[in-house]
Amino acid sequence: MKKPLKIFLVLLMCIFSFGFLFGQYREYHLFGLVVDSQQQPLAGVELFLQDVNTSRNYRVKTDKNGKYVLSGLPHGRYRVTVKKDGYETRTFDWDFSAPQERMQKVEMETIVLASEQQVKLATRAKEAQQAVNESMEKIKKGDLEGALKILSELARDYPDDSNVRYLLGLTYGRLQRYQEAVAELTRVTELVPEFAPAYLQLGYCYQSLNDQDKALEYYKKAAELDPSNPANLYNLGLILFEKNQIDEAQGYFERALAIKADDADTLEMIGRCYVNKGDLPRALEFLEKARGLTTDEEKIKILDKFIATLKEQIKK
Repeated sequence: MKKPLKIFLVLLMCIFSFGFLFGQYREYHLFGLVVDSQQQPLAGVELFLQDVNTSRNYRVKTDKNGKYVLSGLPHGRYRVTVKKDGYETRTFDWDFSAPQERMQKVEMETIVLASEQQVKLATRAKEAQQAVNESMEKIKKGDLEGALKILSELARDYPDDSNVRYLLGLTYGRLQRYQEAVAELTRVTELVPEFAPAYLQLGYCYQSLNDQDKALEYYKKAAELDPSNPANLYNLGLILFEKNQIDEAQGYFERALAIKADDADTLEMIGRCYVNKGDLPRALEFLEKARGLTTDEEKIKILDKFIATLKEQIKK
C-alpha cells in the first residue's frame, strides 16, 4: 500500500512542477516599435534583456517595419540594452516583477534611437553652450580677455552662431576695440535682423567712434524693434540734443522717463531741453527733481550751481 502512494506523490509533484514552470515562462507578451529621430522605423535593432536577479537573458530583433515581439517572458526585473550599428546605444529598466496567472499583452513605449552623427552634434552643441555660459560669466566678472579667448575659438567652430557673434562684439566693444566690435555686430544683424540689442551695441560703438549719424541710425533701429529700452531712448535724445534738435531730443527723453521715472540723468536732460526753449520755471522743476535723486557728489555740485543760476535768472 505504501509503494503506490509514493508513486502517486511523485507523480503529483511532477504535475505541479510542470505547471509552475509552464506558468513561469508564459507570463508576458511584449511588443513595440523602434524608430529613428525622424520617426522612421528601424529594422535590425537588437534588444537584449537580462534579468537582474538571475542569469536568464533574452534577445530579439526588430523586423523591416521596426517592430519587435517578445512572447512568453517570465516575470522579473530586466535591464534592457537597445543597439544598432551607426546609432546610439540606449538602456532601459523594465519592471515585470509581478507574477501572472495568464499571459499579459503589453505594448511598450516607442523607442527612439538617434544616429551617432546626431549624438556627436548634440554633444558638440552642449559643449558649445557650456563655453558660451562660461564666457558670459567672465564678461560679468570683467575678465574680458578670458571671454575673448573662448568666444574667438567658438566663432571659428560656429561662424554663423548669432549668440557667439553678439557676445564677441560685446566683448570687443568693452575692450574699446570698436572696429572689430562693429564687424561682429553687423554680422549679427545679418543673421538675426530683428535682434534689437545688436543695433543698440552698434549705436554705442559708433558713438564712441564719434560717428554720431551712424550712432543715431542704429539707436533709432533699436528703438523701433524695442521701444521699451530707456537707455537706448536716452542715448537717442542725447545725440539729438547735441545736434540742437531739441524738440525731438525731448520727445525721446520723455519716452525714457515714462519707462524709468526715477532716472536722474533723464530728468536733468529734460530740464536742459526746457532751458534751451526758454521755459526756465519748467526747467527748474525737472532739475530739482534730478538733484533730489542724484547721489554722485560731483553731479550734485554741478546741479546746485546750475539751479542757483536759473533761480537768479528767473528773479530778473
